[in-house]
Amino acid sequence: MRIGRRSRIGTDPKELRAELDEILKFEDRPDSVCGAACQKPDPKSCSRSCLDIPKILSSDPEKFPLEARIAPLVYEMKRLGVFEPCWSCEGHSKPDGSLWKSPQVWFYAHSVVHLRVLANGIKELHLSEKLSVPWQIRVTFSDADNAETTFSLQPRIGPGHAGLASLRKDIDAIVLALREQVLVEALKLSRQFS
Repeated sequence: MRIGRRSRIGTDPKELRAELDEILKFEDRPDSVCGAACQKPDPKSCSRSCLDIPKILSSDPEKFPLEARIAPLVYEMKRLGVFEPCWSCEGHSKPDGSLWKSPQVWFYAHSVVHLRVLANGIKELHLSEKLSVPWQIRVTFSDADNAETTFSLQPRIGPGHAGLASLRKDIDAIVLALREQVLVEALKLSRQFS
């Protein structure tokens, strides 16, 4: 069976381009990530390596700062301007060294097309052998009293996986390439609707 195109009333290429432009034309400023919470005298010095990021990007900085190994990825996702990270985990091992919790970032998305370009960008990183395992976008939810749909960026772990150390290297690779890769994928898709 061939996958047919879905015909939807109201689908407008202009709307799709506008959603892609949210990524392509987003002004990359440090205050777009940290906002008024940044206490630096020169906000231009802000970056994913700022030691204040774990507290600045947390909704409860004193009780629940972001874990240090995942904070740069949270920063980079928020830096794209179309995702709102809302929960994260840097990953944890059991006492025997096996994986207990995988690293992941949960987030809200402005549009399904934004999820598509994120997923495509992450897939390209894996195809170029920069990641030890494929990473995926999953639909999830946060709490029973929150009707909003959230998504997670997380590794797809199969049997024989090397462990947390390789997943943390994946985090580093994603952090370094995320913005550029998502912009490339958004531009590719935008060209299809020009």
